[in-house]
Amino acid sequence: MKKSIDAVLACRNGGSRLYGKPLQPLAIGKVTVLDSLLQYVKAIRSIKNIVLAIAEGDENKIFIEVANKYGLSYVIGDEQDVVGRIIKGAELTQADYIFNTSTECPFVLYEYVDQVIEECVAGKYDRAAVEEAPEGAGFQILKTEALKISHEKGEDKHRAEIVALYIFEHLNEFKLLNKQLPPKLRRMEVRLTVDYAEDLVFCQKVYQTLKKEDQLIRVEEIIEFWDQNPDLRKPLEEIGIDWGHGRLWE
Repeated sequence: MKKSIDAVLACRNGGSRLYGKPLQPLAIGKVTVLDSLLQYVKAIRSIKNIVLAIAEGDENKIFIEVANKYGLSYVIGDEQDVVGRIIKGAELTQADYIFNTSTECPFVLYEYVDQVIEECVAGKYDRAAVEEAPEGAGFQILKTEALKISHEKGEDKHRAEIVALYIFEHLNEFKLLNKQLPPKLRRMEVRLTVDYAEDLVFCQKVYQTLKKEDQLIRVEEIIEFWDQNPDLRKPLEEIGIDWGHGRLWE
């Protein structure tokens, strides 16, 4: 039986460093971080449905408007139980596998997703991802059943924003696929997430400089832009890499 793969994207507005990260604008009055991300996800052929896994709370109701705008399904759940929300989204569409990335990240290595999904499903892996991607440009494919095991067996910390934390801490229980990117894309120091105001400024500049109508900005282009603009990237270099393996959370 052919396996189904859906994108389940966790959304919330909370955040101590920068409020409302997914809804921050990349172009004034136009595209938000989440708008941009959705454009990339829609370009992935293997993904049938996109589900927004929205945190409870009045401040997050705006994500329902986003779902309605794009004709997407959505679920609502506990803010702290991110894994539970993602599972709820997978159950809504009966997805066997989940495409997952952070809604704080506007640019994705989308052109590699279909291949990783194909190998993940064929090899019956529990998790598949690309290694050493620029911060925020990566993604992971998770078997829904593996995520349910993580939620059931794990502690509260395993249900929070680092979705695959239980898997990382119990590698002997799961089958993992880690795909190596071409050397030119193995640039973990390049920050393409929106976690701080400095990140947002850089991503806005990327979008406003490189975006062409009806075309997605390739991460390779952004890396070149990073290398060519030392003054612009300097504040992000001072932030550095937050987790060392890239952040894949909501």
